[in-house]
Amino acid sequence: MRRWLNPPSAFVGSFLVMVILGTLLLQLPGVTRPGRELAWHEALFTATSAVCVTGLVVRSPDDFTVMGQTLILGLFQMGGLGVLTFGFFLVLLLGGRMSFFGRGLVQSTLAQGPWEDFWPLLRMATAVTVLVEGSGAVMLAAAWAPEMGWWKASGWGIFHSVSAFCNAGFGLSSTSLAQWRGNLMVAGTVTVLIVVGGLGFLPLTDFYERWRSPHRRPLTLHTRLVLVTTGVLILLGLAGVYAFEWNVALKGLHGTERAAAVVFQAITPRTAGFSTLDYGTFSAAGLLFTIMLMFVGASPGSTGGGVKTTTLGVLAAAAFSRARGHRRVNLWGRTLPESQLASAVTLMALGISLVLVATLLVLHMEAELGGTLGGDAAFLDVLFEVVSAFGTVGLSTGITSTLLVPSRLVLVVLMFLGRVGPLTLGLALSWRGPKADWQYPEESVMIG
Repeated sequence: MRRWLNPPSAFVGSFLVMVILGTLLLQLPGVTRPGRELAWHEALFTATSAVCVTGLVVRSPDDFTVMGQTLILGLFQMGGLGVLTFGFFLVLLLGGRMSFFGRGLVQSTLAQGPWEDFWPLLRMATAVTVLVEGSGAVMLAAAWAPEMGWWKASGWGIFHSVSAFCNAGFGLSSTSLAQWRGNLMVAGTVTVLIVVGGLGFLPLTDFYERWRSPHRRPLTLHTRLVLVTTGVLILLGLAGVYAFEWNVALKGLHGTERAAAVVFQAITPRTAGFSTLDYGTFSAAGLLFTIMLMFVGASPGSTGGGVKTTTLGVLAAAAFSRARGHRRVNLWGRTLPESQLASAVTLMALGISLVLVATLLVLHMEAELGGTLGGDAAFLDVLFEVVSAFGTVGLSTGITSTLLVPSRLVLVVLMFLGRVGPLTLGLALSWRGPKADWQYPEESVMIG
């Protein structure tokens, strides 16, 4: 049993426990409106989607009572920040002392540096969460108050602020934020919350430490890579949405409303899940482009999923270095360890493999079991749904509620794997401690 007592398996286990508890709680009386009770598989899907901050839904928000909506909010708040982070804070509040195992447990989920450097990260995580979610809730409530009144607008503001910062994508309207796409305060606030939540707590701590340092110490390599990759992806997102959807999904929109829709749809595929356009009206090129953005996702140690921006950044840097004939991967005066390049390649390969296998399973089951998505034309919609689940995004072309139960269960597994990370899950299942690394005679194979 001792071999299971390691940070990766405990990290996976904590999310699994939250999913199970969420499933049970969602089936309690009072969670849904009379006559709209959830079946076990609907409760499991909803709980997994909330804990894994995905946002895919099989039931309308109107099916839930205020109690049910509050429960879902609690699930994606815990899932977004990490069960282990809250566990750590609980230990501190109770005056307990963290064991060496506990330190490694929490550190493995958010930080990459020594334990001494983890304290400012935890303080920053708490401060940023309270400040950003609180500010977002006030802004959204002010935007919705003229339409709904302050009482209802406050509840909507809190729910959507937490959902956006956690990159959960859950909303209280069946059309997400489409009816407010021209409201710059709503769209702008949610966009900022998505970006901040997707950066990760380590870069935010890095910014703070640099600001308070009298010598303005340079940003870490991790922070710079996150910022550059995030900026490039946002610019590519703007260009892609503009080019592919200008006369399709954006047709009929003008001026500020069209510009705001372009910006929002360029950022939301980064695991946010909110939308101000109907993805069911997107062109095939637009859907495929969005799939690529969803697969990358947010940054490590953030509230988002995907294979992460740094994975893409490391692989891009490695390709550039190899193309220039360099054996080492150098970035901004630093050399990346070979182990990190291997981890990036492994994570990318596992992510692609999971997406392909899940797409194959869903297409096969929908065709063989009499589903509504058995035709060849459904391939792109299914691939979109699968990548959205893996990247814990929550965007959909509208097919989620039409999927058969076996297909939904495939998405449940995929959401879970996408949240805990394929690499983390692999470590948790195969943890054996350090192993001897044998060196055999080298022999080359042909590549390409």
